Amino acid sequence: MIQEDIIIANVKKGNTEDFGLIVEEYKDSLYSYIFYSVKDEGAAGDIFQDSMLKALKEIKNYQDKGKFKAWLFTIARNKITDYFRRYSKTLSLDDETTAEPADPNDNTETKALSNISLKEISSLIDKLPQEQKEVVLLRQYLSFKEIAQALSCPLGTVLARMNRAIKKLQDYMGEEYAA
Repeated sequence: MIQEDIIIANVKKGNTEDFGLIVEEYKDSLYSYIFYSVKDEGAAGDIFQDSMLKALKEIKNYQDKGKFKAWLFTIARNKITDYFRRYSKTLSLDDETTAEPADPNDNTETKALSNISLKEISSLIDKLPQEQKEVVLLRQYLSFKEIAQALSCPLGTVLARMNRAIKKLQDYMGEEYAA
């Protein structure tokens, strides 16, 4: 784990080379979030790069009120929104990837999910309202508190959106998967 506060202070002082440590720390989770949001490898790479460039440019304005990671995800979220606004008429949200079948001899969770592929789960998440979909995707990388910061809304709102999303996903999947 990097010492964010020291690196951020160094970057604010003009040592932009230290920003590479921040990129290295968050590249996997941030890129994954972007990719699962836009479902296009090329666009995800562009959005990731734009997000990091904006973070480097705006780091001087970053204040230590919350988590830096949430601040980065907020920038990425805004870039994703810009992407969809710009290309909404030409986008195809078809997911060409297929999941390998789950091994039914694994654990109980794997057995429960063996009849549904990752493509189907992704499709079900795509059916959620945008606010709920965002929370589900962000939850893979951020705590609920960090999500609230990234979305600029109360923690209770984030928890309610997640609860509604889970209930909708259970409804979509049917009685078999309901808790």
